[in-house]
Amino acid sequence: MHSEHRAQSRLLRAFAFSGALLAIGTMTTTGALAQGKAPTGEIEITVGSGAGAGPDLTQRRVAKILNDEKIVENPIVIQNRTGGSWTVAANYVLGQKGNENLLFGISPTFFASPIVQGLDPWYKQMTPLAGLLTADLLLVVSANSPFQSLTDLVNEAKKQEASVSVGGANIGSTDHIVTTLLEKAAGIKLNYIPFDGGGGQITSSLLGGAVNMGVYPPDEALSLIEGGQVRPIAILSAERHPSDKFKDVPTAKEQGYDVQWDSPQSLVLPPDADPELVAWWDDKLQKMIATDAWKQMLAENYFRDAYAPASEAGAALEALHKRYFDILTELGLAKSAQ
Repeated sequence: MHSEHRAQSRLLRAFAFSGALLAIGTMTTTGALAQGKAPTGEIEITVGSGAGAGPDLTQRRVAKILNDEKIVENPIVIQNRTGGSWTVAANYVLGQKGNENLLFGISPTFFASPIVQGLDPWYKQMTPLAGLLTADLLLVVSANSPFQSLTDLVNEAKKQEASVSVGGANIGSTDHIVTTLLEKAAGIKLNYIPFDGGGGQITSSLLGGAVNMGVYPPDEALSLIEGGQVRPIAILSAERHPSDKFKDVPTAKEQGYDVQWDSPQSLVLPPDADPELVAWWDDKLQKMIATDAWKQMLAENYFRDAYAPASEAGAALEALHKRYFDILTELGLAKSAQ
């Protein structure tokens, strides 16, 4: 009896030990899946705008925080692939199926260009990753402009069609949408001048007097305002900005023109991205937005948090596409039927 009892005890201990090993193995496997698949080597974030433009600056900040905070050890570089209203950048990423070392930092033009060109939406062909943030928009004129307010500019534009010019990015971009919305709200016709690279070209034209007005997010406008180079005449938000830097800038609606718009920034991966790679990036980006560095960056650049994790990114991209499709259709700029 005693020997039989000892045998049963040994058998039970063996089962318990095996079960423990199985549990450890299961936890290890589950942990590995949760952590995802890390890329090796240098990581590139492609953007379709020129250096110094909003999307470029946003992704440079993302890369810096990820590396500086040691969230991602791989070096991250930004590659500007300009041309064709983001077509060059989009086609490059579409041709990089499964590339584990490539991300695509996207802005409103990414959604608008296929719509105005009559192409299949690019977002449907990419792998959703994250919504990041959104920026309010300011209408600015050069410091030596005679326009002290948006009403001044509108009144001048009413004297002669296309006598007042606006510099911006490509047709269908945020700048162009804002210009068209203002035309509709004020009953005027402006002369919209597109610069495919955006950024420095628009600023040079504004400061040089080649155009009368530009559309800027607060982070891009601030240094120009504080340097005495430009003057903001309206902000396109529902209410005035709460910060000390912009609280005195009236909304367009306050001045009689109901124009509200902003500029969201997001991240996607190339087509057919490995789900484990998506999980890895999702983990890293969630750690990034929890850092003080990220929160400080949002505050310093007057951005609004618009983070959407990978599980919600697909729906967020679809909603953005609908937003741009609806407005571009309303403004008569849509060629795409979807």
